[in-house]
Amino acid sequence: MDGTQVLQGKVALITGAAKGIGWGCAQVLGRAGAIVGLVDIDSDSLANAERLLRDHGVTAMSYCANVSVSDEVDRTVYQLVEKYGGLDIVINNAGTHDGKSIEQATEADWDRVIDTNLKSVFLVSKAALPHLKTSGGAIVNMSSMVGLVGQSNACAYAASKGGIIALTKNMALDLAPYRIRVNCICPGWVETPLVQTWFSLQPDEVAARNYIYSVHPLGRIATPEDIGHAALFLASDQGSFVTGVALPVDGGVALGY
Repeated sequence: MDGTQVLQGKVALITGAAKGIGWGCAQVLGRAGAIVGLVDIDSDSLANAERLLRDHGVTAMSYCANVSVSDEVDRTVYQLVEKYGGLDIVINNAGTHDGKSIEQATEADWDRVIDTNLKSVFLVSKAALPHLKTSGGAIVNMSSMVGLVGQSNACAYAASKGGIIALTKNMALDLAPYRIRVNCICPGWVETPLVQTWFSLQPDEVAARNYIYSVHPLGRIATPEDIGHAALFLASDQGSFVTGVALPVDGGVALGY
């Protein structure tokens, strides 16, 4: 275990936790002492993530669920709270990207991306709210630099990530009387399976990586754990006076976007 146990005994629910940014958050919060509820639709990767956390001494439980379906969300939150006695932290991270412009996207494409990325934030937060009112907990939503600056060929994705920023600010105001803080993170490029696949599909993978690294002032893209550390700050008492913030964690890439 590394770092201080700033989340010792806290119960955290993380969606999209089997891979990528969600997995990075799970590792960082687990090392900080949190009990981690892993939620994902990929059952095989989910089981592996739970096993790896447990092998490193983290108390973890996995829940296979589609977070865009209210019944599955309600069941998952109920089971987690029933097992561990409460809920302190929600990391709304589940997301997808289809790379389609408004001309290319179908209604079904739009619904799938908006439901996965934005509707899930609404459903999970709503289901968790009674328990967060008790704990005075924290919600961290995963937006994107795209929600701040836009992106071509990403109509539903950009709309969903911009919506997450606006919803975060609304929730921060509505939930402040209950001592619930709500913030979001806006990552840039992150070394996730999705990004790795994109690199592998380029005509020259090495050249593509070198170019993407070069447009980041810090000279690299993020690791999932980089985003996890930002989530830890926002979810813990270290960020106790921070709410309604859309925090860029992008290595400076948006500065010259």
